[in-house]
Amino acid sequence: MATNSKQFSTRNDAVIIRGFHDVATDTSVEARKLEGKVDALVNLVTQLASNQKPGSVQFSARNDVIVIRVVNDVATDISAEARKLEGKLDALVNLVTQLAVNQKPVSVARVCGIRSSNDYHTSVCPSSQ
Repeated sequence: MATNSKQFSTRNDAVIIRGFHDVATDTSVEARKLEGKVDALVNLVTQLASNQKPGSVQFSARNDVIVIRVVNDVATDISAEARKLEGKLDALVNLVTQLAVNQKPVSVARVCGIRSSNDYHTSVCPSSQ
């Protein structure tokens, strides 16, 4: 009887170990996929930042003031490449912010005051006179 319980325990242990192995394998595969996506995103941001022409950010005539507050990480050793990438990322953030601020609003036709449908705008609205 001791042999059967020992054999049963070994089988259960093998199933449990196989289950842990499967979970670990799935997790590492997902981690590699995520790492690939992060690397692709970093490459894309770097490429976009390097394609930006110096001085291409223009300020509008309205003298809009945009304040971006950056929380600096506390680090004692930042490589030159990391500083260069951080500078490019800051430039990209500034460019996107300026583009967002300088967008012109889409003009929307006013709806006719007599008819309730959106098909009739004020330029073609029948008059009551």
